Amino acid sequence: MNIAAQTAGSYTPTVKVDEENAVIELNESNNSYTSSSNLVVNAVPSSDLVAAASWAPSNPVAGNNVSFTVNLKNQGNIASASGAHALTLVLKNSAGAIIQTFTGSYSGAIAAGASVNVNMGTWIAVNGSYTITTTVAVDANEVSIKQANNTSVTSLYSGRGANMPFTVIEAELPSNATNGTRLVPNFTPGDFAGEASGRSAVYLDTNGEYVEFTLTSPANAFVLRNAVAENTTGTVSIYADGVSKGKFSVSSKFSYLYATPTTLGRLGYDNSGTKAYWLYEDSQLMLDQVYPAGTKIKIQKDAGDVSWIYVDMIETENVAPAASNPDPSKYVQVTASKSIDQALNEFRQDTTKKGIFIPAGSWTINSKIFIYGRATEIIGAGPWYTKLTAPQDQSNTDVGFNIAATANGSTIRDLSAWGNYQYRVDGPGKFIDGNGMQNVTIQNIWAEHFVCLYWGVGASNNTFKNNRIKNTFADGINMTNGSNNNIIDNNYARATGDDSFAEFSAVDAGGSYNVGNKFTNLTAVTVRRAAAFAAYGGSDNLFQNLYGADTLTYPGLTISSLSFGYNTLGFGDVDTVFDGITLDRTGGDFWTSVGADDKINDYQNFGAIWFYVGDRAFKNIVVKNVDINNSVYFGLMFQNMYPNALAMQNVRIENVNINNPTRYGIKLVARAEQGQGPVVGAASFTNVKINNPGVTAIYGESLSPNFTVNRVSGNNW
Repeated sequence: MNIAAQTAGSYTPTVKVDEENAVIELNESNNSYTSSSNLVVNAVPSSDLVAAASWAPSNPVAGNNVSFTVNLKNQGNIASASGAHALTLVLKNSAGAIIQTFTGSYSGAIAAGASVNVNMGTWIAVNGSYTITTTVAVDANEVSIKQANNTSVTSLYSGRGANMPFTVIEAELPSNATNGTRLVPNFTPGDFAGEASGRSAVYLDTNGEYVEFTLTSPANAFVLRNAVAENTTGTVSIYADGVSKGKFSVSSKFSYLYATPTTLGRLGYDNSGTKAYWLYEDSQLMLDQVYPAGTKIKIQKDAGDVSWIYVDMIETENVAPAASNPDPSKYVQVTASKSIDQALNEFRQDTTKKGIFIPAGSWTINSKIFIYGRATEIIGAGPWYTKLTAPQDQSNTDVGFNIAATANGSTIRDLSAWGNYQYRVDGPGKFIDGNGMQNVTIQNIWAEHFVCLYWGVGASNNTFKNNRIKNTFADGINMTNGSNNNIIDNNYARATGDDSFAEFSAVDAGGSYNVGNKFTNLTAVTVRRAAAFAAYGGSDNLFQNLYGADTLTYPGLTISSLSFGYNTLGFGDVDTVFDGITLDRTGGDFWTSVGADDKINDYQNFGAIWFYVGDRAFKNIVVKNVDINNSVYFGLMFQNMYPNALAMQNVRIENVNINNPTRYGIKLVARAEQGQGPVVGAASFTNVKINNPGVTAIYGESLSPNFTVNRVSGNNW
């Protein structure tokens, strides 16, 4: 046998015969032999230059002066030649157009294992997704086999929030052609404009009415956020450059929840009110080819389609072909005759296996799948292809994965999960269960119609990355009860039924302060109940580079020490930091009571950011580098639980722009509202700008004798 050329390294030869035991033998146990000595392949003498780009700031936003640096490393085993080493860095936008080309060079020999940094130039950032291609010229001491890695490609995202593989285009944009009706924006839950992303949508109710989007990057897969009539299942048509490409299936199955404003989303279909909420739902469709940037994608109501439809937004995505089993010798493959549980059992019985592979297809799961025994990898073919589906003829079925402590270190990635929850039930309904789980990675998961993606109790050192969380009845991801050092990075949430991303420092089920969690590069939009981001106590936690928009009832960011009646610890001695946040059209009304005529009697107005001193310590809070745009009521809101008089301590607000608040820039709650009382304590303000001359900059300062507003410098009020 000829094993062909191999890369340098040490290899263990193993030979096998009759692996399926098809031949009848006296001894089936000696069909495998592993050599006691390794085959060693020595490295060829060569330099090996690789170039890696970096930039500062690492999370740029529009207008930042971005500096590019290339780290040029010789990972070969001899020094490079002593001449000039030319470098090229090409920045391209999502459509593939070159934005800017940078050139640089390093002169001199680079020793084996050594590296140097080369400054390449600067770029004024524009929000969007980009690719960076970095190339180093071939070195005279670099043999041909070592030249394949002279070019590297990485991605750069400018803008706050998650960098997802899809692009969102709002239907109501003036740049879209339409003969439908653009809705007048409002902030009213239960209204088709008020519950839409951007607080507007396009209404199509006559055959031939359409809204047409222009692709800003190549795409072959689409998600349509839409609303149709109650008790409706039907279609709406899609065209590419005027050519019919099929139909979206649309449904109201998970929409129209009747409730009062106070019970919104918690009671669901029990008809606790007379008004319907949660009107929008998503539909998905993959087309026959990748359409280039500039293609016109038209959503049109044709004969045979639903009688009317509100089109809110479209997601466009260029989805690669389905992935195959990365290593059939290491991953047991699920098949039509081998269920997920059976594949897991086979994996557990063979210590040479790493996990299981679930190929493209729709795989019905009827209950929780238990992961135990040892670290397990569960890999799909991609979230558009591998679909785990709860029985769609049932409702509120508790499905997903339950990860035991014996499976710490597990990974679940590259698949989607489709629940069947139609109202909230606290306890079941989490796609990932895993109290106390450690070192688990949940990556590239797309989950819809669950109660939560994950609610962590005593969970530490886990990573949640590149996930999509949509249309849940409670939180997207919430860490509690001594959940420490978790990384929640680059996730997107839409239409969660409670806080999209949160940590709650409860100790009712054990643990201490939540410490060291990093909530970074997150997007949360059209949050149906509660906030986009929330911290309820904890210590030394970071919320950074966040984008939140269109919360229907609550702030964009809640910072609270309320215990909710549980045993909690409040905030600790190390700062909780909120840094680099944009909030658009956030705030709303909640804690309402409704009379017999179903009218609101009284209510709590919320600002875009809510500082709330509950019944636990509220201290050591830093909020900086924030842009608040078009808040429903106020930019910043400060409040105490009534009649508690715990003082707000060591709260610093820095570099905040409050643009066009509707009522006040800053509100200090100065009287009891719905049992919530006047603010107590102090906060300092540095470079806080309120940019709307038509509103009162700060309300309640003279009415709040027990609260000190410390204007440090740079404020305009």
